[in-house]
Amino acid sequence: MTDEKGQAVRLEIDSELANTTLIAMAVRGLCAMTTLSPVEVNRVELCVVEIVNNAIEHAYGNEKGHKVEVGVSLLQACLMLTISDWGKPMEQGKLGSRDMSVDPDNPAAWLCSGRGLPIVQSLMDSVEYQTVGDKNSFIMSKQIRS
Repeated sequence: MTDEKGQAVRLEIDSELANTTLIAMAVRGLCAMTTLSPVEVNRVELCVVEIVNNAIEHAYGNEKGHKVEVGVSLLQACLMLTISDWGKPMEQGKLGSRDMSVDPDNPAAWLCSGRGLPIVQSLMDSVEYQTVGDKNSFIMSKQIRS
């Protein structure tokens, strides 16, 4: 999970919504090691919390006792985040649909239910979802200026 030009950390929480605060604080701290602006750090944190919440709510049906793993890699030119669960996979094609336009500069629009994935897609530079075996992973990145 790391290369010769980067650092990586892997965090694990139990599938309880209250635990997303721990992940948010950890990601915020790791982002402080980069040149991301405070606005960009807030956006990255929002995206991580959204995807972790989705794993807990949708993959695990809000059932406690399951693992949610968050990997953060600080590479030379980008921040790479991988959120994994071992629950119900996301519907195929759901990530690719960008039906809803979301204004990344209007936080009030973020509060509507069902807008999480479009928000994440608009705030991150790249977003992908994959299932390998029983592991579902949401992988996203944000460019870091030098």
